[in-house]
Amino acid sequence: MDQKTKDDAAVYKITDDKAIIFTTDFFAPVVDDAFLFGQVAAANAISDVYAMGGKPTLALNICCFADNIPEKSIEEIIQGGIEKANEAGVIIAGGHTINDPEPKYGLAVIGEINPKNLMTLRNAKPNQDIVITKPLGNGILISAAKNSKIDLSEHPNCLKFMTELNKIASEIAVDMNIEACTDITGFGLIGHLKNILRASNVSANIDFANIPILDSVKKLSSEENWSSGLINNEKALEHNIIWNKSISESEKKILFDPQTSGGLLFTVDKSKSIEFQRKLSKNNLAVSKIGITVEKTNADKTSKPPIVGVPDFAVCASGPSSKEIFNSFSLSEIFLLKSLIFSLSFISGLKPLFR
Repeated sequence: MDQKTKDDAAVYKITDDKAIIFTTDFFAPVVDDAFLFGQVAAANAISDVYAMGGKPTLALNICCFADNIPEKSIEEIIQGGIEKANEAGVIIAGGHTINDPEPKYGLAVIGEINPKNLMTLRNAKPNQDIVITKPLGNGILISAAKNSKIDLSEHPNCLKFMTELNKIASEIAVDMNIEACTDITGFGLIGHLKNILRASNVSANIDFANIPILDSVKKLSSEENWSSGLINNEKALEHNIIWNKSISESEKKILFDPQTSGGLLFTVDKSKSIEFQRKLSKNNLAVSKIGITVEKTNADKTSKPPIVGVPDFAVCASGPSSKEIFNSFSLSEIFLLKSLIFSLSFISGLKPLFR
């Protein structure tokens, strides 16, 4: 599997029962505390391996630091990454540093998997429950903190979820033979859900009332706290969305909000869903069923550009009786892949769906 599949990581098959997963991610600080930033960045980078159903094993540091950054801060960032990697069972075997006026940190990660356990974007089927494992909104909180509207340290749940590994959720999903998964990161809930729907040729109904949202996010969802990433996500979709009137503009923005170290998103057979959610909850994960996948009509399946108008997914405003159609262009995907073996980057645009 490579960039053509648009999955969360690349996969290289070695034998019938063993494959290697490659992925990377790094970014500028989202919190002021250096050690905490290292933890968040490491958890975020490792997450792609979990989203594929794999076990992360080995990583390299990716470090971008200026000469004027205190050595102690650099040490704390790297130590934060090491601690989170240790929690994941990952060995950080070295890395590379460049001089950069804006500090950045992350990991290039290798994992392993039995190919039969792969969870991919294209494995969703109609009439499955859509389940996520972390609340939304940390991008808005991060922006609010940068704007001095809040002190992020006073929002412990936000910090807790950003540093929380997706390890347990992934392991439970693999154990229960769940086949479709992605993590919710830079393209927000809408973008990452859309990737699954497009790859699997299905639609979905989403209940807005069931989408978990971090405390204070609705109150802070205003123009000054909407990041450029959020706005770019919305621009790729806004002109093809028909919103239910009961959903406010500030609430809409939360669904476009880029997430840092967000949760996993699964589509789960109904015969397994209740037990799956029970197991996640038993492990203190913030599990929520937010909707269901539905089959596309024959017309939907055969429509090709320039005809646009095939519904991708519907969002209920406050319950299953009020539906809202999201008719959207897909987001442009930017996937940067570095590993011990090779480096790869690509950008792939997604095609319009609706007539």
